[in-house]
Amino acid sequence: MINAARAFAFTLPALALVLTACGSEPEQPGNDAQSYAARIGQAGATPVAELPTAQGTVAPTVATPLPGAAPGAYAPGTLTDPAAQSCGAPLMGPFIGKTADQATRTAIATTLGRTDNLRFVAFGGNVSVNPNPANPRLSIMLDAQNIIRDARCG
Repeated sequence: MINAARAFAFTLPALALVLTACGSEPEQPGNDAQSYAARIGQAGATPVAELPTAQGTVAPTVATPLPGAAPGAYAPGTLTDPAAQSCGAPLMGPFIGKTADQATRTAIATTLGRTDNLRFVAFGGNVSVNPNPANPRLSIMLDAQNIIRDARCG
């Protein structure tokens, strides 16, 4: 009991000090530019004329397509790969975006000069196509609306 009374006697002054500090609230700063500048340690806000100006950036340089490639972003084994000449993929550039109806399929066969090693891969099919520029088979990739979207060797 004496230990508890002693502990209470020592904590009572500290508790009184904490409670008096709780009653006072600091002054809230304003929400204007000058108050913000004062909070971050500046005497005044920087005028807009003195702010640094953004420097222009240099646009990236895009490489020119290799000879024999169809226009577009390069992807190995596709019509944008000049090494895909073995299957004729670069010749299919004009057919991209067209419906793969019978007339278009005939025109593709005529342009390709053959009908062997030519397949049309329907959207959602179970066929796995890995682009390979050395493979002589041409795979014409179709979307859900039967539109030609890509041509790949393999």
